[in-house]
Amino acid sequence: MRPISWKLQSYRNVLIPVPSAGPGVCTTCWREVERWPQCFQCNKHCDQARSLADVVTPIALAVKGGQFARELSLYKNGDNRAQATLFNGFATILEYFLRQHETCLASAAQAERFEVVAAVPSTRGRLSHPLHRMLSSNIGRTRARFVPALAPVPGFADRVFTPDRFQVCADVADRNVLLVDDTWTTGSHAQSACAALKDAGAARVGVLVLGRHFEPSTGTARDYLARARSQLFDWDRCCLGQSGRGRCA
Repeated sequence: MRPISWKLQSYRNVLIPVPSAGPGVCTTCWREVERWPQCFQCNKHCDQARSLADVVTPIALAVKGGQFARELSLYKNGDNRAQATLFNGFATILEYFLRQHETCLASAAQAERFEVVAAVPSTRGRLSHPLHRMLSSNIGRTRARFVPALAPVPGFADRVFTPDRFQVCADVADRNVLLVDDTWTTGSHAQSACAALKDAGAARVGVLVLGRHFEPSTGTARDYLARARSQLFDWDRCCLGQSGRGRCA
């Protein structure tokens, strides 16, 4: 493992790795499933549209009530001091993860590289989403490629999939897009954004998510979480590499 900052090392003790692909893991969003290859939400999205994400890659699980899940909320909704600290921490996480694993995402999306980086916009009226500032200013790897490619269209119910939820504000025709979001819960917002980008001509779209929201409310979910927690988070591995679909080991 390459030398990393104390900030990354401290997060290593907080983050829960996403289990590798296989039985019991949704082939799209990596949540627990019982007998089917996809969870209910991802299967529903596939029934509604063909133009969805080519790959979804969460960095870690964000367990309801856990530290990472709380911080993903606080960095947008906490006091100014907490927001600044968490903002810098998440920027460090994203920059390092992309340095290590962007080739994994591109390979899994069947793209040579991502020419455009975009973020899923806030649908809650925030004028400036922290991810936009992070990707356009704080992360050197994405700064030159970031485009505010999407804008929310008002009037849609929360957590409902529809490509009409977002307006595409940039030329993405025949370009590969890396779409970044902070949290994946049902995937409705991110997949709506992917569908809008594909409808506008984007070639391939890969989704990178800081935290995959997880609620261990059933026996199957608790078993899945126990399996995830049995491994220490490793910055040199991602769920794509663990599954054999990426380039890291």
